Amino acid sequence: MRFLDDYPLGDLGPEIGFVLQRDPDVVLAPDVAFVTTERLPGGALPEGFVEGAPTLAVEVISPNDRDSEVNEKVGEYLAHATERVWVVRPRSKTVTVFHPDNTARIYHIGDALTSDDAGFPADGFALPLDELFG
Repeated sequence: MRFLDDYPLGDLGPEIGFVLQRDPDVVLAPDVAFVTTERLPGGALPEGFVEGAPTLAVEVISPNDRDSEVNEKVGEYLAHATERVWVVRPRSKTVTVFHPDNTARIYHIGDALTSDDAGFPADGFALPLDELFG
């Protein structure tokens, strides 16, 4: 992501496994995850699994995904200290942003996601949905 090149706030990667809980283990791998530097030992995503939650988990919905399963994942992320969860729906070109206080907002084409929507403080971060779905 170009923004992270200019502002090294953390690390971003696809399909990284996060161990949210031990005994019983809760492990999830979002389609894309961002983790702030403070949450990363060494400042970069390690090989293998990450202990703890991502700052931002992004789930991209495919035609085979069930809403009940997606909602369960969202709940697990938020229950284990993920700051924000984005559920990206390419067919409807929307992104739903979930917050730890159980509020959510749906963004549409013409809207832009900000750092508040991503769960980290950074002036100048904006991701227009037109660009995301373009």
